[in-house]
Amino acid sequence: MPVLKSSLEIDAPAIEVWRVLTSPELVREWAAAYQDGLHIRTSWREGEPVAWRTQEGDTRAEGRVAAFKPQKLLKFEYASDEGGSFPDTFEIVAKEDRTWLNVTTGPLGEEQLNALKGPTEEAIKEIKSLAEESAQIHGLRR
Repeated sequence: MPVLKSSLEIDAPAIEVWRVLTSPELVREWAAAYQDGLHIRTSWREGEPVAWRTQEGDTRAEGRVAAFKPQKLLKFEYASDEGGSFPDTFEIVAKEDRTWLNVTTGPLGEEQLNALKGPTEEAIKEIKSLAEESAQIHGLRR
């Protein structure tokens, strides 16, 4: 089964990228690429539940926090429609004067992969934009 992979260089320090990935008000902004009003409910602790809810309160996806390593790794594990599970991984790599965000989702079925590809690319671009804007405001941009 295929895996959805994206990688993007971000002109902001890892701490700003992490903040965008884990601050509920900022998550809501980039999660809008998947659905307007989508928001996250979690304690951000490994092993604890995570749920993505719509504006109306319906659960769009649920799973658990599989890894939470500040400024390095955020990983969710979701139950799959096929009965198994799949991870959604956000890896932050700070190299010299650059920060890279690597996002991996899957393995997914072909239909699921096709449905998530466009929104995931939009979400990653929004994460980049939010992190760079925040870094510039806080005088942290390299």
